[in-house]
Amino acid sequence: MATFKIDDIEYDTDNLSDIQKRVVALYQQALREEGEAVANLELRRASRIELGRKLKELIIDVDNNND
Repeated sequence: MATFKIDDIEYDTDNLSDIQKRVVALYQQALREEGEAVANLELRRASRIELGRKLKELIIDVDNNND
């Protein structure tokens, strides 16, 4: 017996029609993909920031010290 909550109301999937189960599955998949997308965005942002720091350290600061 699998259950899930919407607006603090618990539903039993055994009592759902096939169409309702499919909609619930699609909704859960969308939530999972959204979470993954947010995590990927944050990882890419952190990587870009670190690469920017390394760029400054290895190229910009070196060129300014050579002047």
